[in-house]
Amino acid sequence: MQVTDDRINAIDIRNAVKRYGDFTALKTISLSIRDNEFFTLLGPSGCGKTTLLRMIAGFEDVTEGEIFLFGDEIEKLPPNRRPINTVFQNYALFPMMTILDNVAFGLEMKGESKAAARKRAGEMLELVQLSQFSSRKP
Repeated sequence: MQVTDDRINAIDIRNAVKRYGDFTALKTISLSIRDNEFFTLLGPSGCGKTTLLRMIAGFEDVTEGEIFLFGDEIEKLPPNRRPINTVFQNYALFPMMTILDNVAFGLEMKGESKAAARKRAGEMLELVQLSQFSSRKP
């Protein structure tokens, strides 16, 4: 008996390339990541991991190829229209805001009320055992 997997791919990258002028930062890559699949992107410094993630998030244009999210082509969508979150490798917090407000910021930008966003952010800080830092500034 053969078991079939009917899960749709969460991410499909087809023949994606990133060039900066004559420099090829990311050679042709194709990959599929299933919904709810645990995926790790590993490689040495400078091999294109961050470039690929920035292309998926919309922070870098795709020179060639296509990127699909749950079957929808997304490489032409601006970053704020993509349901993608990014954890930056460099410091990316607002220093004038508390940790709670930094966590709530994205929800507020998506239209959540300030109260609802702060409540949800507080729940998430509690989940990752960081609620004791909620009133601190970074």
